[in-house]
Amino acid sequence: MRLLPRRPAASFSARDSAYMERGRFDAKLLPMDVIQRLMRDTPTPPHTSGPRRSHATAALRASLSLAVFITLGFLFAPHASAQRSFNKEYPAQSNIRLHLHNRSGTIEVLAWKKNVIKVTATMESKSARVTPEVDGDGLRIDVLRENREDVGDINFRIQVPETSTVDINTMRGNITIRNVRGQMVRAHVSSEGDIELTGIRALTVMAENTVGNILFDAELLRGGTYVLNSTQGDIQLRITAEAGFRLMATAPRTRNIELNSFAQQGQFEYFNDKRKVVGKVGDGGAALSTTNGRGSIVFMPR
Repeated sequence: MRLLPRRPAASFSARDSAYMERGRFDAKLLPMDVIQRLMRDTPTPPHTSGPRRSHATAALRASLSLAVFITLGFLFAPHASAQRSFNKEYPAQSNIRLHLHNRSGTIEVLAWKKNVIKVTATMESKSARVTPEVDGDGLRIDVLRENREDVGDINFRIQVPETSTVDINTMRGNITIRNVRGQMVRAHVSSEGDIELTGIRALTVMAENTVGNILFDAELLRGGTYVLNSTQGDIQLRITAEAGFRLMATAPRTRNIELNSFAQQGQFEYFNDKRKVVGKVGDGGAALSTTNGRGSIVFMPR
């Protein structure tokens, strides 16, 4: 009897053998390199020949291909499927107050010409909760109170009546507020995040962060108060060239205070080796104060 030559056994590692001891393929457990080696080194079934041998080999390779396909599905399944979303509209008065207290995530507040607040939120965790509360004069969202533990980023996009009062506070993440023209606009990031305030027309504006840039693009109103502070980042102010304001600007570490064209329009004094600038432009109708610990302060006309 003529014996068929034996093919060399596939060289599997100890780790590969451990996976094979299960007696079946588990696509969730097999690493990709093991599957590829199995497909390359799988021996032909020994006791088959002709068509039966071909069919057995094809079936085995098909099983391995299916395992690869399933594994790829687990590896590259989109993470976004785990996210939750919230979307709801609330009737509002034109001068409503919005208060948002978040832990982390981006926040965007946009003014529109509707007496409606529209809240859209995307939550990183399925366990995260967003429960806006409506009271007599406003809408309040307190993520920290509703979620005692850190549930990852919650990103907000909120549309408000253009004459709303907006008060935003977060621990981490960027804040953007656009075209709000109410009584007050406040943006506070207690750790790291940029603040962008554009198209603002309000009597009181306060922006403060620890690490991050601040962009302030606004119309200064007579009798208004404007405070912009950062510990580490750059502060850029774009204000109307004809605005009248009293200024106190401080950059204790960098001494980088650039008044640009406003230097010729007003009267200014420098103190402490140019670490502090005090002065007035026009009638000085608005009060503007800005401090940057380790960054620049730059004034630009709108």
